[in-house]
Amino acid sequence: MKISIFHYHQQTQARGVETYIKELSSRLKKHQLKIHSHPQPIIKSRSRLTLLQRLYLDRLSLNIALWTFSEIKSLKTFDPDIVICLNSGWQIVLLRFWTFIKRKKLIIPGQSGPGWDDRWNLFWHPDIFVCLTKPQFHWAKKATLWQNQKFAVIPNGVDLKKFNPKGSKIKLKLPKPIVLLVGAAEPNKRVEQGILAVSKLKNLSLLWIGTGPLEQKLELLGKKLLGDHFLHLRIPYSKIPSYYRSADLFTLCSESSEAFGIVYLEALASGLPVVATDDASRHKILRDSAIYVKNPDNLTEYAEALKQALRNKWGQKPVIQAQKFSWDTIALEYEKLF
Repeated sequence: MKISIFHYHQQTQARGVETYIKELSSRLKKHQLKIHSHPQPIIKSRSRLTLLQRLYLDRLSLNIALWTFSEIKSLKTFDPDIVICLNSGWQIVLLRFWTFIKRKKLIIPGQSGPGWDDRWNLFWHPDIFVCLTKPQFHWAKKATLWQNQKFAVIPNGVDLKKFNPKGSKIKLKLPKPIVLLVGAAEPNKRVEQGILAVSKLKNLSLLWIGTGPLEQKLELLGKKLLGDHFLHLRIPYSKIPSYYRSADLFTLCSESSEAFGIVYLEALASGLPVVATDDASRHKILRDSAIYVKNPDNLTEYAEALKQALRNKWGQKPVIQAQKFSWDTIALEYEKLF
């Protein structure tokens, strides 16, 4: 079977979507896969949509459209049976027309999460819309205009050989206990709230790993509030497992529009309990391996959740929960889907 995967940013970013493509494609070797990506894409945060972005008329959206149009020419030679679209906007319009004319199948993984992009994706009636959690499935059923829209529910996963409690650790110049936050410097990840919450507790350190448009502002805030109890790093994805093992607790209180959050699974697999946003999707992913924060903007509540998580005895709960999301098992679900 031939499968084309379209993702504009695959070569230059290392977020959840890029990890999803890399891990899944490495386990589907019996198929012929072609990953279509731009070698030097425009990178811009879209966490707060402007009118032009909602209409997909901003510079980034138009560049993705032009790039997709040029890449479609290669489909004539490769002739895929299935096309997987990950960039929404005009990309899905172009690929929907191509797959309809050529009688091919179009799959849309709901990696954007409940919101504008996935409403647009559903409007174009893909052959299968893949939801990452049951709550996302219930949202998508209401969001689609098509009664005959087909869905699958397949979560993201974690590489249990790479992420586990055994293995090397990093000697960090931070006083213990250490809270780890892995997330992009974008408003929807609420890194700022994480920094502020840790700063309300005595003798607690924060290690933040991530980059993005708010990076400089957040780094200055962390140093101002936490001093030598704060460290910001940019780490290649291949080296991140050692940093998970070196921490005592993981936190990321993203907005509820986040589709999944592979970093939660990486933390659990490394043996770390988690402090996360109190929403339906995070409960499905984390179960009883986390403390939940109803309102991350309430810094007192957030700080208390961190304190409670460090106080609890978690045992093997995080690791056992992560084992339910092995990429090897999830790849088999995609095999069935194909």
